[in-house]
Amino acid sequence: MIGFDRPIKPEWIYESLLLAHPGQRLTELNKPFESIATDLTGKEGKRKVRTVLFRCFLRDELNQARVREKLPLKELSVKYGAEFMKPIYLFYLIGMTDSLCKISEHIFRLYGFGNTFNMLFLKKGMVNEFGERDVVQRAAGALLKTLSFFGIVENEGKSIILKRRLIVSEMQLRIMLEFYAKDIRHVPQISINDLPAPLRL
Repeated sequence: MIGFDRPIKPEWIYESLLLAHPGQRLTELNKPFESIATDLTGKEGKRKVRTVLFRCFLRDELNQARVREKLPLKELSVKYGAEFMKPIYLFYLIGMTDSLCKISEHIFRLYGFGNTFNMLFLKKGMVNEFGERDVVQRAAGALLKTLSFFGIVENEGKSIILKRRLIVSEMQLRIMLEFYAKDIRHVPQISINDLPAPLRL
């Protein structure tokens, strides 16, 4: 299970994509990323967030020191802007990260929109399902914080409320299905009915 131990804001994704160029060395983006994620404190925290974001959105699988040769997410970001791309970023992040997909599946199996749930109970459930692993608990917390950045959950005292489903247009849905088919499932086409529950945010 790939770790996801730091939450990510949609604006960090957007700004990082705009800075990146196909084939560029990822180390060239390290310093500029610090100017993007200005609300992050601590060198280690910034490094971990950067690692997660770059791995999911920028890193070339065949040459992990460089940016991918094709950056369709960047092209779409330039064309449509940050607000339009927000649900697409979240869809892509969860779909491309095995641990987040498993945690999301667990959340949406137990809770519906409008329901509140306790973080400790959620983490206990995750540990029961996937084992006593620190990465599982960190990933659960980081995902919920990420979902709050995207406006899907919010804190209510010691509990968390699953606030609302993301509203997407027909165009956004079409883009999501294309990414799901090509980048996640590696098939020519996909039906909306084939989307797993964790990705139906």
